[in-house]
Amino acid sequence: MNASAETSATFFEKRAEENANYPSQLVTGLSPKTIETFAKFNCKRFAEFGVNLGITTLEIAKHLNGNGEIYLFDYQYNVDYVANLLKSNGFENVHRFGSSAKLLDSYNWPLSELLAKQSGPLFDYCFIDGAHTWNVDALTFFLCDRLLEAGGFMDFDDYNWSLASSQTLAPHLFPKTAEFYTDEQIKDQQVKRVVDILVKTNPRYEEVVADKVYRKIKSDD
Repeated sequence: MNASAETSATFFEKRAEENANYPSQLVTGLSPKTIETFAKFNCKRFAEFGVNLGITTLEIAKHLNGNGEIYLFDYQYNVDYVANLLKSNGFENVHRFGSSAKLLDSYNWPLSELLAKQSGPLFDYCFIDGAHTWNVDALTFFLCDRLLEAGGFMDFDDYNWSLASSQTLAPHLFPKTAEFYTDEQIKDQQVKRVVDILVKTNPRYEEVVADKVYRKIKSDD
């Protein structure tokens, strides 16, 4: 089955079968500021956490035009789908890092395995657009920081997002959200929490795009 065919109901049915703890269909869209910033600073090594259907990923791949490297982190079925999408468009400079759909698994596990093998910086742009929750993405920030080149960028999508306002994860739409999170966590803007507490207070990072993109101005040594 090719990538375009998998955008049909068949692919969403597959996702629903593989992961009952997450909606099979998510609201997805292009992130123009991410593409603009990546291109503006001539970045070459793009790591994306939460690729979904690869809309932004494909534009990054078109910009790189076969050069540089693209690292995909998400559930394995999403990683495979997006890697196949890029391949069908002629781009093979892609590395897959998929996680299982088990409740307490996430892209932080394959990220840890990459860290164990990697002796130095690997990325110059990290786009974090996955879980949108403190329990996952707070750790993702610290792990990515270990692999991000000094002068590279950390990009957070959906600064003001919350589970309560989500078009797919709000408890009245997806009741398991109320099982997994407290009322406080559901109402909280958890991406904002990660950015405000961990990134904005970090003297090694400077803001490039308000509430979204931060440049690592020096390493931690």
